[in-house]
Amino acid sequence: PSSYLGRCRVPILFVNGSNDIHYPLDSYQKSFDRVPGAKLMRIELNMRHGHSPGWTPQEIGLFADAYCRGGTPLPSPGMPEVAGDRVRMTVKSATPVREARLNYTTDSGPRSKRVWKSVAAKVMDGVIDSPRPPADANTWYISVTDDRGAMVSSAVQFSTP
Repeated sequence: PSSYLGRCRVPILFVNGSNDIHYPLDSYQKSFDRVPGAKLMRIELNMRHGHSPGWTPQEIGLFADAYCRGGTPLPSPGMPEVAGDRVRMTVKSATPVREARLNYTTDSGPRSKRVWKSVAAKVMDGVIDSPRPPADANTWYISVTDDRGAMVSSAVQFSTP
């Protein structure tokens, strides 16, 4: 991917699961970062790897329709910012945001075997407000779901406890 994604000139939606054995989140984030243009990602907690799970998310059609048919775009999350005991993130959305969640793991070992936790975040006028992940969290991101049930994710954040 590093050889090709930097030359990508079309909008791209990355779809993955938190525990994908074939495309772990650290590699996934590096691939996402290489794309220079319009891009979004969708990370589903514990999504199975495979063609059927990868084709099922409604966000794929909504993303394509937004660019090819003038449809309503998916929400666009900003970069999460940690301040004190909170995480704040802006989100632009043409539809109301129904839910936001902080998703994190404190486990170590293979990423495909880690247990994830999810905590509700507050949605207020284009800003997501969440508790800060625990000090021992090593991987985390924020997911945002709009009133259509369409979910997108922030960039994955990595830290060493």
